[in-house]
Amino acid sequence: MGNFTIEDKFNKIEQIFAENGFKFFPLKVATPEEFYCAIGEAKKSNKFGAFVDQHSMEEYSKMSFLFLTLDKKAGIAITTDNNIVSIFNGGEQRGVLKTLLPVALEFGGKKLDNYDSNKLSGLYELYGFDPIANVEFDKTFAPKDWNFERDGTPDIVFWLHNGDGIGDVLLNFGGYDVDWTKIKKFSTYDDARIYRDSKL
Repeated sequence: MGNFTIEDKFNKIEQIFAENGFKFFPLKVATPEEFYCAIGEAKKSNKFGAFVDQHSMEEYSKMSFLFLTLDKKAGIAITTDNNIVSIFNGGEQRGVLKTLLPVALEFGGKKLDNYDSNKLSGLYELYGFDPIANVEFDKTFAPKDWNFERDGTPDIVFWLHNGDGIGDVLLNFGGYDVDWTKIKKFSTYDDARIYRDSKL
């Protein structure tokens, strides 16, 4: 991060948002306990909470960055290997993810994975993520609160960001051409993850 503080980065990002006509939601750096509790509450209050992975407090303590909105209703985490995880919004304010994802990119996020759904996968396409690999849903590792009747057994999709800076991401928001024909299917989660990471 050089000589820049996190607050400096937030100010820079907020300025880029303003220049591109996007609303910026102020964020704070969270402690592992704060983040763990916030995402836990969000999962309980959202009927689609099973789509979001809540890591242990110990795991959060080892991550590079944990960010929450000031009301603690939404947040995002970035691991030491640049994986964007635990993206959640349990509040009623719309558009929060439009702040969280670019912030994660600015703080080193380069990849993520998700249970495939039109809403989630369509969201990541907007920000310049490219689908690299996928794996079939494995009921053995399904979240305890997974709703099979409603949500079925979607593939898990592994993504890499195209490398654009946040200025270009906002400028090109929604205009990226995403090619799903090049995605490679694997039989295990780890194989798909390793293949995706090899493309970094």
